[in-house]
Amino acid sequence: MDLKNKKGLVIFVRHGQTDWNTVGRMQGREDIPLNEKGLEQARLTASGIKRACNNTGITFDRVVSSPLARASVTGKMIASAIGCDNFYCDDRVIERDFGSLSGKLYDHNSRAITEDVEECPSLERVCSLVARVNDFIYENASVNENLLVVTHGAVTRIYANNAKWAQGYEITDPFLLNCHLVVYSYNGKEAILQGYNIPSDRLDRFLEEI
Repeated sequence: MDLKNKKGLVIFVRHGQTDWNTVGRMQGREDIPLNEKGLEQARLTASGIKRACNNTGITFDRVVSSPLARASVTGKMIASAIGCDNFYCDDRVIERDFGSLSGKLYDHNSRAITEDVEECPSLERVCSLVARVNDFIYENASVNENLLVVTHGAVTRIYANNAKWAQGYEITDPFLLNCHLVVYSYNGKEAILQGYNIPSDRLDRFLEEI
């Protein structure tokens, strides 16, 4: 199916794995690098997105990343693979500031993945996170372009939970794997969730279905 004229897509990609991911440690603004598995995940994701572009004819006009290395390295690999020279970082898609919870295990702090935790006032509030991502979307998304955003787990989960969902769509499991994708359509006013936790090797088939 030829989708080369399909525009107005905003695709979020979670970065590849880090050592802190493997033990369930909250990274927040800590600049933890990709581990070997994370680098391989980034390479495979870049390859999967390139294949989707080749198979469908779709193109991405820009690739934007969080400035943290685990995201920016992933983003640069993807941008290089798909031949997109318009790559840059934006602080508005950086990971949630976990405040005093940063470095702790998710076990007893799982609400911080998607919610406010009143007993931790240093944790970035959900409304603040959604506002900054909305501001980023408003300035960077376009009905005439396709945008790819490389960001983080908490950002992606929280934004998806608070976005408008396509009619009939429902997130059945909020857990988002490393280097999996979240797809939105952009209508000039807001991003509308079309699909969640999509592996890159299924992106071409998914795009043909929406």
